[in-house]
Amino acid sequence: MNQFEEEYILVNGIEHFLLHYPKTSDTPVLLYLHGGPGSFESLFAYELDKAWGDLFTHVHWDQRGAGKTLRRNKKTGMPENVDQMLEDLHGIVKHLQQKYRVEKLVILGHSWGSLLGSLYVLQHPENVLAYIGIGQVISIMENERTAYQEVSELARKAGNKKHIQALERMGDYPPDNPELLLKQLPKLRKIQEAYDNGPVSGSGIGELFKTLRRSPSFQWGDLVSFMRIMKVNHPLHLQMLSFNLGEILPHYEVPVHYILGENDNITPTALSKAYFDTIDALTAQPFLPMGRSRQFYADYESQSSTPSADAVI
Repeated sequence: MNQFEEEYILVNGIEHFLLHYPKTSDTPVLLYLHGGPGSFESLFAYELDKAWGDLFTHVHWDQRGAGKTLRRNKKTGMPENVDQMLEDLHGIVKHLQQKYRVEKLVILGHSWGSLLGSLYVLQHPENVLAYIGIGQVISIMENERTAYQEVSELARKAGNKKHIQALERMGDYPPDNPELLLKQLPKLRKIQEAYDNGPVSGSGIGELFKTLRRSPSFQWGDLVSFMRIMKVNHPLHLQMLSFNLGEILPHYEVPVHYILGENDNITPTALSKAYFDTIDALTAQPFLPMGRSRQFYADYESQSSTPSADAVI
């Protein structure tokens, strides 16, 4: 098991949990923004470390309302809005800049984290070496509309009358009422799972739990945080529903890369790719240059005045 470090730091009035997998001092520092809101992924960081090797010093942050940060602060400092989360993120970035003595970080956002990451990169390009979006969120309402259409087509092709009837009972989906949409979401996800062979469907859940249990930072109390996700992060879930990245001028002053799942039925690839094609970028580069991390860092430093964009599907 590679060396790791855990710490709690005071940012924006509460203590935040950070999990570090440090490499050499000249390795780019990557900050991983998990999904959800509330679905902390630091327990899976050790698997990423195996895959990434010495490419990055990577840091995993349990956000406000998630994981060990939620447990540490108990009932105080609950999530209120996206602006508050961006303030938290800015504080985390400043801490990492000081800790690792770097001017810029690679920001990686997954799902909800891609919403947070995109907004931060657009607001603070001076702190960002590059942005990586995985399961990139563009518009929640469009995501749900497309997902509903796609799973309806799959149910018809499979001739599954039970699913077809359940989908029809949802009516005009997604509904305009945010609370109703949040109630219907689990029903749609349940149907989607039947047509998804991913790691969180069927028997894959058991394997996922085994991976989680093997994490060197796992504590049984982490399961309590998972169970509180929806209740604690309810204000953020409501605010997410009105988010539309397409309404923001897509001018990025840093290299932008998307990793998109061809069969992703939660954040449909077609929507992410359509937005990606509008990004204001002067050049295109491969997703990750081959070779050692020092060369990766040098490549991006040389491109600092020439934003680039690329998508891997």
